[in-house]
Amino acid sequence: MEIRNNMGVLVYMETKKEKRNLGMYPLCITVQDFDLECSMSISNEFAGSSGTLKLIDMPTSAKIVEYKSIIIKENTLTVIEVGQVYKDKQTIASAIKHYYVMNKFQFRVKRSSDRNYCLICVGEDCTWHFKSTSINDSAMFKVRKFNSLHKCSLMDNTYIQHKPTFMVVGSIVIPKYADPKTVYTPKDIQSDMLFVHSVNLTYMQAWRAKDKALEFLRGHLADSYSRLPSYLYILEKTYPGSVVKLKKTDDNCFLYAFVAISTSINGWKYCRPVVVVDRTFLKLTYREIMLTVRTMDAADILDLL
Repeated sequence: MEIRNNMGVLVYMETKKEKRNLGMYPLCITVQDFDLECSMSISNEFAGSSGTLKLIDMPTSAKIVEYKSIIIKENTLTVIEVGQVYKDKQTIASAIKHYYVMNKFQFRVKRSSDRNYCLICVGEDCTWHFKSTSINDSAMFKVRKFNSLHKCSLMDNTYIQHKPTFMVVGSIVIPKYADPKTVYTPKDIQSDMLFVHSVNLTYMQAWRAKDKALEFLRGHLADSYSRLPSYLYILEKTYPGSVVKLKKTDDNCFLYAFVAISTSINGWKYCRPVVVVDRTFLKLTYREIMLTVRTMDAADILDLL
């Protein structure tokens, strides 16, 4: 990768963000001497004792102006324009899917690779087309050509149920689930999408959109189990004397985890000989069961063991 302008610097910074290994992509700087000649005039107004020189404005390179764009990282934009720069191919593909749902038409992929992403309308003889390419062999993509006018029939434009839309709808309803206490059901998603965007969803599409929105916010539920060992390790180091056990099956699947914090263990000798065991069924995908053990202190307050 060669950095020749400001855009090259942005490409390098985005690449380093994705690959945080300090040993990857080292920066090598080559220094060269240039004799810069430019027209210069002495302003009579400022000339004199101060000897101030006034430089004539130099024209800006058109090539540099071309890349003075904001790098788009969101995929919920409603406006697609030539010259937009997106973080990566996945972001620009998600933005196009969001765009076609909001504008009620279909497209098909004409060319898709690590460097190109080209689309055309499914309608015959339709002039709608979209073309984007990568910038300097980086992950970022720039919109090169975009004709938003359709010449196909109304049926081709409005028939959107052919493609799954739950991922796009999921990205739209993410703010609804920002507060964990908010109750926003698939029925609510159906009603809002029909009222606000005139998009008719099935209940299953709305259900999948809800799951996708929660996955965007909280991550995939199965991935949480892979993080348990590191979490329990930090917990044990933070509270010395704690009892932490993680049990797995023979095929390396999660079976159960046991946690007893050292502060609760030390406080047990000052509590009454009363033990309360409570079992809670978690309403999640894997139907987990959480067992809690409590005891009663001198003030008749249940403390967690």
